[in-house]
Amino acid sequence: MKKITVFVLSIVALASAASAQIVTKQNDFTNNCDAFKGQTIIIDGVNLRPKQAVKVIAVGAPAVVTVGKGSTANVVASCKVIRGYKSIDVDFTSSPTFAACFYMQDAMFKSLPIQETIKGQLTFKGEKSTGFIINLFKMQ
Repeated sequence: MKKITVFVLSIVALASAASAQIVTKQNDFTNNCDAFKGQTIIIDGVNLRPKQAVKVIAVGAPAVVTVGKGSTANVVASCKVIRGYKSIDVDFTSSPTFAACFYMQDAMFKSLPIQETIKGQLTFKGEKSTGFIINLFKMQ
């Protein structure tokens, strides 16, 4: 009986550790978002702009790619919206130059109030190269 109890408790501990959420500051995330790859992140004080259409974003800090001998070009990525989701502009007040693709489910997007800017707490998961899926948005 003791072995079964220890086994069950270890499974519960592993499951809770696997689904852990990280509460972080805006600066910590925007300065090194690759450190949070694939983890659920909670950030407070983020502005959503549902009226702003997002088509193309500049990925990362001012990045330069060598295209040919002596020529350079800015890295630009298009936000490819997943079926059933909408692309939404997320503004981090501490880092206004940070750019990444954020996606929100259609139903969640339609439930947002029609305003220019909505401030709140954002819970999301993903990575910068493919985009971040917003799981929860709590208005403040």
